[in-house]
Amino acid sequence: MKAASAKCRAPGQPSHANSGRTAQGMALIEALVASAVLGIGLAAATRLTLHTLLTASETRQHTVALALALDAMDCLQSSRSGCSLQASTTVQGTTYRIQSQVQTRSGLALEDLQVRVQWPTVGPALGATGGGFGGNSTGQAQPRMGELTLHSSRDAVPVWLGVSLP
Repeated sequence: MKAASAKCRAPGQPSHANSGRTAQGMALIEALVASAVLGIGLAAATRLTLHTLLTASETRQHTVALALALDAMDCLQSSRSGCSLQASTTVQGTTYRIQSQVQTRSGLALEDLQVRVQWPTVGPALGATGGGFGGNSTGQAQPRMGELTLHSSRDAVPVWLGVSLP
Protein backbone atom coordinates (compact mmCIF):
# COMPACT_ATOMS: atom_id res chain seq x y z
CA MET A 1 0.00 0.00 0.00
CA LYS A 2 2.86 2.34 0.61
CA ALA A 3 4.02 1.92 -2.93
CA ALA A 4 0.59 2.94 -4.29
CA SER A 5 0.48 6.15 -2.30
CA ALA A 6 4.06 6.99 -3.26
CA LYS A 7 3.18 6.59 -6.95
CA CYS A 8 0.29 9.07 -6.70
CA ARG A 9 2.48 11.83 -5.42
CA ALA A 10 4.81 13.48 -7.89
CA PRO A 11 8.38 14.07 -6.82
CA GLY A 12 9.02 17.58 -5.35
CA GLN A 13 5.40 18.17 -4.34
CA PRO A 14 4.67 18.70 -0.64
CA SER A 15 2.55 16.27 1.24
CA HIS A 16 -1.04 17.21 2.11
CA ALA A 17 -0.08 17.84 5.75
CA ASN A 18 2.55 20.44 4.77
CA SER A 19 0.32 22.27 2.26
CA GLY A 20 -2.45 22.63 4.89
CA ARG A 21 0.00 24.05 7.38
CA THR A 22 1.31 26.55 4.78
CA ALA A 23 -2.24 27.67 3.91
CA GLN A 24 -3.01 28.21 7.61
CA GLY A 25 0.18 30.26 8.00
CA MET A 26 -0.70 32.45 5.02
CA ALA A 27 -4.23 32.99 6.38
CA LEU A 28 -2.73 34.06 9.71
CA ILE A 29 -0.39 36.56 8.00
CA GLU A 30 -3.28 37.93 5.93
CA ALA A 31 -5.35 38.36 9.10
CA LEU A 32 -2.48 40.19 10.83
CA VAL A 33 -2.00 42.54 7.86
CA ALA A 34 -5.75 43.22 7.67
CA SER A 35 -5.82 43.96 11.43
CA ALA A 36 -2.90 46.38 11.08
CA VAL A 37 -4.59 48.21 8.18
CA LEU A 38 -7.86 48.38 10.14
CA GLY A 39 -6.04 49.70 13.23
CA ILE A 40 -4.31 52.44 11.23
CA GLY A 41 -7.63 53.43 9.65
CA LEU A 42 -9.38 53.60 13.05
CA ALA A 43 -6.55 55.67 14.52
CA ALA A 44 -6.79 58.13 11.62
CA ALA A 45 -10.58 58.37 11.97
CA THR A 46 -10.25 59.00 15.72
CA ARG A 47 -7.67 61.74 15.15
CA LEU A 48 -9.87 63.38 12.51
CA THR A 49 -12.86 63.31 14.88
CA LEU A 50 -10.85 64.90 17.70
CA HIS A 51 -9.57 67.60 15.35
CA THR A 52 -13.12 68.31 14.19
CA LEU A 53 -14.38 68.63 17.78
CA LEU A 54 -11.50 70.98 18.67
CA THR A 55 -12.17 73.15 15.62
CA ALA A 56 -15.89 73.32 16.37
CA SER A 57 -15.22 74.36 19.97
CA GLU A 58 -12.74 77.06 18.90
CA THR A 59 -15.24 78.36 16.33
CA ARG A 60 -17.99 78.52 18.97
CA GLN A 61 -15.73 80.44 21.34
CA HIS A 62 -14.74 82.90 18.62
CA THR A 63 -18.39 83.44 17.66
CA VAL A 64 -19.38 84.15 21.29
CA ALA A 65 -16.41 86.55 21.65
CA LEU A 66 -17.46 88.38 18.47
CA ALA A 67 -21.04 88.76 19.73
CA LEU A 68 -19.80 90.13 23.07
CA ALA A 69 -17.39 92.54 21.33
CA LEU A 70 -20.08 93.80 18.95
CA ASP A 71 -22.46 94.38 21.86
CA ALA A 72 -19.81 96.36 23.77
CA MET A 73 -18.91 98.35 20.62
CA ASP A 74 -22.58 99.21 20.00
CA CYS A 75 -22.85 100.46 23.58
CA LEU A 76 -19.76 102.67 23.14
CA GLN A 77 -20.87 104.04 19.76
CA SER A 78 -24.28 104.99 21.12
CA SER A 79 -22.63 107.09 23.86
CA ARG A 80 -24.82 105.57 26.58
CA SER A 81 -23.73 106.35 30.09
CA GLY A 82 -24.11 102.77 31.37
CA CYS A 83 -21.34 101.23 29.23
CA SER A 84 -18.87 99.28 31.32
CA LEU A 85 -15.24 99.67 30.29
CA GLN A 86 -14.26 96.35 31.88
CA ALA A 87 -16.42 93.31 32.35
CA SER A 88 -16.18 89.57 32.69
CA THR A 89 -18.85 87.09 31.64
CA THR A 90 -19.08 83.31 31.46
CA VAL A 91 -20.84 81.64 28.54
CA GLN A 92 -21.07 77.84 28.28
CA GLY A 93 -18.21 77.31 30.74
CA THR A 94 -15.78 79.78 29.13
CA THR A 95 -14.98 83.07 30.87
CA TYR A 96 -14.62 86.04 28.53
CA ARG A 97 -12.86 89.22 29.70
CA ILE A 98 -14.09 92.36 27.91
CA GLN A 99 -12.00 95.55 27.99
CA SER A 100 -13.18 98.77 26.32
CA GLN A 101 -11.20 101.93 25.76
CA VAL A 102 -12.21 105.42 24.56
CA GLN A 103 -9.49 107.88 23.54
CA THR A 104 -10.00 111.39 22.21
CA ARG A 105 -7.91 112.33 19.18
CA SER A 106 -6.04 115.54 19.74
CA GLY A 107 -7.03 118.36 17.39
CA LEU A 108 -10.10 116.52 16.08
CA ALA A 109 -13.63 116.07 17.31
CA LEU A 110 -13.25 112.27 17.12
CA GLU A 111 -12.98 109.55 19.72
CA ASP A 112 -11.27 106.24 19.00
CA LEU A 113 -13.06 103.21 20.38
CA GLN A 114 -11.43 99.87 21.07
CA VAL A 115 -13.01 96.70 22.44
CA ARG A 116 -10.84 93.69 23.31
CA VAL A 117 -12.23 90.30 24.32
CA GLN A 118 -9.93 87.62 25.74
CA TRP A 119 -10.73 84.02 26.67
CA PRO A 120 -8.84 80.77 27.37
CA THR A 121 -8.94 78.54 24.32
CA VAL A 122 -9.38 74.79 24.26
CA GLY A 123 -6.66 72.34 23.34
CA PRO A 124 -3.01 72.07 24.28
CA ALA A 125 -0.85 75.17 24.38
CA LEU A 126 1.84 75.05 21.72
CA GLY A 127 5.32 75.26 23.22
CA ALA A 128 4.05 76.10 26.70
CA THR A 129 6.21 73.76 28.75
CA GLY A 130 7.27 76.37 31.29
CA GLY A 131 10.69 77.01 32.71
CA GLY A 132 11.74 79.21 29.78
CA PHE A 133 11.91 82.95 29.50
CA GLY A 134 8.61 84.30 30.77
CA GLY A 135 7.35 80.80 31.47
CA ASN A 136 5.92 79.27 34.60
CA SER A 137 8.60 77.98 36.96
CA THR A 138 6.46 75.05 38.12
CA GLY A 139 6.59 73.39 34.70
CA GLN A 140 2.83 73.53 34.20
CA ALA A 141 1.56 74.59 30.79
CA GLN A 142 -0.10 77.99 30.57
CA PRO A 143 -3.48 78.05 28.80
CA ARG A 144 -3.56 79.67 25.39
CA MET A 145 -5.59 82.85 25.24
CA GLY A 146 -7.83 83.78 22.36
CA GLU A 147 -8.16 87.45 21.62
CA LEU A 148 -10.46 89.54 19.46
CA THR A 149 -10.06 93.31 19.06
CA LEU A 150 -12.48 95.73 17.37
CA HIS A 151 -11.61 99.33 16.47
CA SER A 152 -13.96 102.15 15.53
CA SER A 153 -14.38 105.92 15.83
CA ARG A 154 -17.24 108.19 16.78
CA ASP A 155 -17.95 111.88 16.59
CA ALA A 156 -17.10 113.61 19.86
CA VAL A 157 -19.65 116.38 19.20
CA PRO A 158 -22.91 115.76 21.06
CA VAL A 159 -25.84 114.81 18.84
CA TRP A 160 -28.10 117.56 20.21
CA LEU A 161 -25.63 120.37 19.32
CA GLY A 162 -26.65 120.80 15.68
CA VAL A 163 -30.39 120.36 16.19
CA SER A 164 -32.55 123.44 15.77
CA LEU A 165 -36.12 123.62 16.91
CA PRO A 166 -38.78 125.16 14.62
